[in-house]
Amino acid sequence: MVVLHAVGVIGIVSEYGPLFLSLTALNLLINTGLAIHMDWQERHWNWIVAAAGGLVVEIIGVQTGWLFGNYQYGSALGLQVAGVPWILGALWWISLCGFGQWMDRNAQLRRQVSPRWLRAAVGASFMTALDGLIEPVAIRADWWSWEGGIVPWTNYASWWGVAFLFYCLPYRTSKNMGAATLVAIFAVFFILLNGLKWNP
Repeated sequence: MVVLHAVGVIGIVSEYGPLFLSLTALNLLINTGLAIHMDWQERHWNWIVAAAGGLVVEIIGVQTGWLFGNYQYGSALGLQVAGVPWILGALWWISLCGFGQWMDRNAQLRRQVSPRWLRAAVGASFMTALDGLIEPVAIRADWWSWEGGIVPWTNYASWWGVAFLFYCLPYRTSKNMGAATLVAIFAVFFILLNGLKWNP
């Protein structure tokens, strides 16, 4: 995962940036496969809820503009259903289970059981922060676009609210270290792309 993202950053900031950006969906698919491989012994229904639930939320958002605002996806992220790339389901699974794992590890390290609402609030805040890092890169790379070219505040508010609700659902504690590793890599990846110069 680290190697693939390191190569991705180097490639995107090079003269071959458009080629590497066109491989975004493939890169996410491969990394999702690696994360699933790491977490295979911990497979359970949480995965299905995170992936399917996230995809449904995205479809509602794109089709109605009610949740996040008026936006649409480009073709760079691959095959779509109702205007939403299938791979977005994987991104929701990685984000929800990955940050959820960091929340659970934090509680275990401190030898305390945090209230579910507190875990949900912190996890939702991390997911919203990650979205804040992704948005400038995604818009520039034409992964998706917003009406008027401006990300509305409702996007971040809805991200936080939807993530909070997901984290409030009953869940089985597990070691989703593949997803947890991947969200940490995502954070570094998008921090770098927000700070470096590159052409889409």
